[in-house]
Amino acid sequence: MFVNILLIAYIIIVIGYGLIKKVNCFEAFTTGVKEGTITVINMFSYFLGFVLLVSLIESCGIVSDFENLFRNIGFSPLVIVQAFLRPFSSGSSYALMIEIYQTAGVDSFSGVLSTFIHTVSDASIYIIVFFSAAAGIKKYGRALWIGIIINLIGFILAYFITLLIF
Repeated sequence: MFVNILLIAYIIIVIGYGLIKKVNCFEAFTTGVKEGTITVINMFSYFLGFVLLVSLIESCGIVSDFENLFRNIGFSPLVIVQAFLRPFSSGSSYALMIEIYQTAGVDSFSGVLSTFIHTVSDASIYIIVFFSAAAGIKKYGRALWIGIIINLIGFILAYFITLLIF
């Protein structure tokens, strides 16, 4: 309820400010919508490519291969799969975290580690590549490597902090 009032108040303030500054608010709004539509159309191909990439990763069997490879590591192998997918997709990471909660439990080592992995890292590959390409930035290689390194550091810290807790 309060958020709705704030939203309406914000719209009224913006229109009032535009009227004071003698700006055609409707024309400015439609111009912004046109520019936003062009931006969304430019971003769609990158978004579609990442959705396809995540779908391919999940359907090609690499997830089950990782699960079989790391079956005897002392915690759910889905945590390793989650750490692998997290830089690509927040949604896939979240879905794996929920699956880990259901199979291993929320208060288990795997559950806590999964929570840390989901919170200490971000979908850095997705964010850097998607938004750099949408903005026309072609030299983002260093930013991509820094994002990957920061995610790895986050994963390692998550593991050791979880070890300290348990």
